[in-house]
This record gives sequence, structure tokens and C-alpha cells, in this order.
Amino acid sequence: MHNIKIIAPKYLVEPLKILGIEVFPAESEPDARQALEDISANKEPALIFITERLAVDLAELIDRLNRKPDMNIVLIPDNRGSTGTASEKLSSLVRNSIGAEVIIRK
Repeated sequence: MHNIKIIAPKYLVEPLKILGIEVFPAESEPDARQALEDISANKEPALIFITERLAVDLAELIDRLNRKPDMNIVLIPDNRGSTGTASEKLSSLVRNSIGAEVIIRK
């Protein structure tokens, strides 16, 4: 069973504790990096949500951790909206797996 964890600013994650989600408040990239390293050190399966803004400079670490069979890191928008990073990543994954381009219309 996957443990669900979320890395985001404190004001976004505190209400999620009620749902049984393990929260890791992070206000900056170094905080988010430390949270990812702490989670990966536990060696337990995990589904990790992290806001796009915190993940911007962590792409290499996230890609490395996503290669582990028991770890999945998903980028999510924060309260200010999406930066486009998650949709670019999804489009790239689809293009590489099925050889087709996904066009997202607004």
C-alpha cells in the first residue's frame, strides 16, 4: 500500500492532515529537497505530491526518485495556478510512450 505524502507550503498542507495524508511543509526549494530526501531515506513505498513551484529546481532529483519502482512523485499546481511544468512533463511522457503529441486547448 502506498503512503500518501504532500510537500507544499504550510497553509496548503495543514488541512490535509485530517485526511490521513502525511504532510511536509516547505516554503522553499531547500525545504522541499530535504523533505524528498527524508521520504526517500525511509525505503517505503510512497505516492508524493509536490507543488510545481517547489519542484522547479528539483527536476533532476525528482526524475531520479521516480525511477524507483516504489516511489511516484506527482507535480500539482498550488493556489496561484499551474506553471505549466506538470502539463509539459505529461505531454513528454505521452509523446515518448505512444509517439503522439497531446494538444491542450484553453
